[in-house]
Amino acid sequence: MIRRDRFWLELMLLMVVLIWASNQTIGKLAIREISPLVYTTMRFVLAAPLMLLVLKWREGKLAFDRRELPRLLLIGFVGVAFYQTLFMTALKYTSVTNLALMMGISPIFTVVLGAVSGQEKMRGAVIGGCLVAFSGLVLVLRYGPIQAGAAASSLVGDGLAIASSFLWGVYPILVMPLLKKHSGLWVTAWSSVPGTMGLLFFSGAELWALQWQTISGLAWFAILFAAIPVTVFSLLVWYLGVERLGANQVMVYMYLVPPTSITIAYFTLGEQIGFLQLVGGAVAMLGLYWVKRAAVS
Repeated sequence: MIRRDRFWLELMLLMVVLIWASNQTIGKLAIREISPLVYTTMRFVLAAPLMLLVLKWREGKLAFDRRELPRLLLIGFVGVAFYQTLFMTALKYTSVTNLALMMGISPIFTVVLGAVSGQEKMRGAVIGGCLVAFSGLVLVLRYGPIQAGAAASSLVGDGLAIASSFLWGVYPILVMPLLKKHSGLWVTAWSSVPGTMGLLFFSGAELWALQWQTISGLAWFAILFAAIPVTVFSLLVWYLGVERLGANQVMVYMYLVPPTSITIAYFTLGEQIGFLQLVGGAVAMLGLYWVKRAAVS
């Protein structure tokens, strides 16, 4: 690749980091007006057809083997409908800071589940890294906003955040069989279709009763932001980066999302992070680095 092209691609990947990190703060503002389920449904109603158009543009075809449909249905319901709604619900009840730190360790769950399913080998170094990461998570939870006098509902939010992190860790395990035949963009685009159908089914009553005229411009902006820059544009750039730079180099950018999310929440929402919570986040990231390094060695 020409050096200039690489520069612009890496610049766009940094833009993706900023977009994904901003999405948590913007989304938190939106779900003060509408429920997490309705927000997620409206997001994917817009994003799913756009992703199929991008897939057609990038790969020239949309066809798939009918035998792959059960796997796509599973990925759509778990990775789109259930995970995305759970993520936004967690965001409603906990801080952006806590959610960002807990989502940052989701690869730990992927490694553990990969070992359980036989896709990966569980080495001693991996186990050590997992223990370090989870000890950091304990610090994050112990010295998070509840200790500063926040509402008790944040405890529920933290639990939902852990569940979201777990589901995001499950996602790579579910998609692995399809990635042997298809691109990540293909899997993401097609799985969004059953995921969106599931969201429409579960949110139908809420959508029918929704007072559309009461939705503010900020909420509409958040939905459009989540649908187009966060989902369509960012995934296109991400998979382009994987294709041209390699998965390992692109994954480095993922580690920038939690600290960027925390910084944005600090300056826009006034969220505070205590010293011991910050230490916990650093310990968790150290454990994650340890696990990733041990897993590829």
